Amino acid sequence: MGPEKRALKNLAKHLRQLRLERGWSQDVLAEHVGSDRTYISDMERGLRNPSLKTVAKLAHTLGVSIGALCDG
Repeated sequence: MGPEKRALKNLAKHLRQLRLERGWSQDVLAEHVGSDRTYISDMERGLRNPSLKTVAKLAHTLGVSIGALCDG
């Protein structure tokens, strides 16, 4: 697996984990970051390659650093 796929897989895993730890649905997270639920779902399945701006918004919303979101 290449570094890009590994990074997306890590992001997907940690995004879902952090969202569930907070007891949030995909809809709630999407509302907080100004996104669509399907986009959150696609990111959690590793199907989307979000921009750095989106990753920063997600990290801020979830109360973690970008590094923690991407690497765990």
